[in-house]
Amino acid sequence: MSNKNAKGPRQVELIGPAAGVMTYSIAGGLILAGPIAGWADGSLATGLWWGVVTLPIGIGLALSTYGWRWDEKRFQAAGIAATAEILAVNRIRGSDESTDIAELTVRISGPGFDTFDAGCEVPTGSVRPQVGDRRTAMVEPSDLTFAIGYDHLFQQG
Repeated sequence: MSNKNAKGPRQVELIGPAAGVMTYSIAGGLILAGPIAGWADGSLATGLWWGVVTLPIGIGLALSTYGWRWDEKRFQAAGIAATAEILAVNRIRGSDESTDIAELTVRISGPGFDTFDAGCEVPTGSVRPQVGDRRTAMVEPSDLTFAIGYDHLFQQG
C-alpha cells in the first residue's frame, strides 16, 4: 500500500462503526494492560513491564482506527462510485489471516474524475483475481484516494 504522503492515487482502508468500536476497545485494553497487570499483581515492576510492551501497540492501533474511521466518513460524504479493472496480478502472498493478499495493478474509472492506474492490495477470498476482472471501488476525487470492495458504502445511495 502507498505511503500517505505520496502524490497521486492512494489506496485507503476503511472500517465501519461496529469494527471501529471493537478496535478502539482492543486498543483501550492494550493501553490499560500495564496498570491492570500491576494492580492485579501488586507490583509496580509488573505493571511497567506490561505497559512498556502493550502501551505503544495500543496507541498505534487507536491512531490507525481513527484514520480508518475518518476515511470511512469522508468517503460516505464525498466518495464517487467507480469500477476497478484488474490490469495485472503482480503477486499473491500469504497472510497471517485466513485469506491471501493479492497485489494488483488496476485501472479505476468513473464519473467525475479522470481514469487512472494504481497499485493496490486486496484479500483474495475464495476466488483468485484475474486480469480483466472488475471490482467495485469508491474514489474521493479531491485527492484520488480510493477503496476497493467496500460494497456497504453503495447501499445507502
